[in-house]
Order: sequence, then structure tokens, then C-alpha cells
Amino acid sequence: MKKIFFALILNLFFIYSAKATDGLERYREECASFVKRPQVDLVASYGKLRYKFDKDAEYLRRETREKFAEQNQEMDDDFVPAGLTKVRDTFDLDFTAGSFGVSHGYICVYPETIKARLEYTHPTIYILNSLDKDSCFYKVAVRHENTHMQIYIDALDYFLPKLKKYMEDLFDEIGFIVIAKDESEEDAAKKLNEAYINAIQNKIEEWHKEVEAEQLKLDSPENYALENMLCQNIEKN
Repeated sequence: MKKIFFALILNLFFIYSAKATDGLERYREECASFVKRPQVDLVASYGKLRYKFDKDAEYLRRETREKFAEQNQEMDDDFVPAGLTKVRDTFDLDFTAGSFGVSHGYICVYPETIKARLEYTHPTIYILNSLDKDSCFYKVAVRHENTHMQIYIDALDYFLPKLKKYMEDLFDEIGFIVIAKDESEEDAAKKLNEAYINAIQNKIEEWHKEVEAEQLKLDSPENYALENMLCQNIEKN
């Protein structure tokens, strides 16, 4: 009995779905014959790097601990970072929808242009204020943080073409909307806009997590031990 009941439910569902979609299918096909993929423009900016030398150990420990926590990692209680690189990535999207009429007064609303900007805002390198600028530890700290910044730059360069292709391919997933003449074109355009924004933001968030995970590799205890050993050996000589 369960199998028969299940089959009946499936049959009723497909009949209902067919009746529900047949009304607009011909207009979707008509719309698809005219609509092309939207024009996608993507630009990026690395921001202007700043150096700050006024932060103490307490500030660097607190900020570094937060970065570790974002990656579900714990920072050693006795760890005092000699430097810190802070970068924020921001994303802006300018979405334009177009529309045209199809048969029987139905309207096709489609993405026309997508202009996006991904940038680093206020990239800043902090160096512990108690370090002697002539010391090996100071020079190693600056080099370490510059490496972090270079990772951010390389990651953005690598990600941009992938993000642009993803944005172009989104049309195959999101597509367009067909509405009746008494429905709102503005509401349909807003739905398309939200769909694109949510999808792209999720993609950027995935990338952001990957970049920060890569940065933690440079901040491994083993790497810090090697850097400290380097300076200790130099000072002995």
C-alpha cells in the first residue's frame, strides 16, 4: 500500500507541476530565443598599503587571536606577535535589468549588465612598537608581514578571472523571469539582483576563507620558530 500511495502522490505531483508550468513555458522559450548572457565587468583594487609602528603587544595579541578564531584555530597563550597584517575585502555590485514584451502581453525581465568591484580597503601592516628598528627581529617581522601582503595580492590576481567566469556562468543557473503584464517589472528585477548578489557574495566568502587559511600556514609555530632561530644565531655572531 505504501508503494501505491507513493506512486499516486508522484503522479499527482507531476500532473500538477505540468499544468502549473505549461502556462509560461512557451513564453520562457520565446524569451530565451532573444536573451543573451549579460555583459560582465569586474575590476579590482589592492588599496594603498600603510605601515604603523605604534601598537603594543596587547593590541597585536588581541587582533591576532581574532584572526585565528575566524579560522577556528587557537593562538598559544604565550605567543607575542611581532607584526600583523590587516586587510578587508569589500564587494560592490551594480546590476542592470532589461525587459521586453513577448506574446499575449507577457514580459521578459533579464540581467543586462553586471558591474562588480572587489577591492582591499585600508591594507595595513602593524609592527610591534617595542622592536628596535636596527634589530634582526624587526627586519624579519617586516619581511614576514610583507609576505602576508603579497599572498593577499597574489590571491586576488588568481581569483579575479575565476570570479568573472563564475559571474558569467550564473546566467545558466539564474536565467531570467517571465511575468504577466499586471505584475511588477521592478519586483522581478529585484529578485534577479538579489539572486546574483547572494550567489556572488557566497563565492567571495569561500575565497576569503581559503585565503585566510593560507595565511595561517605562514603563521605556523614551526615557521615562527625558524624565524626566531635565525635572529638568535645572527645576534650570537
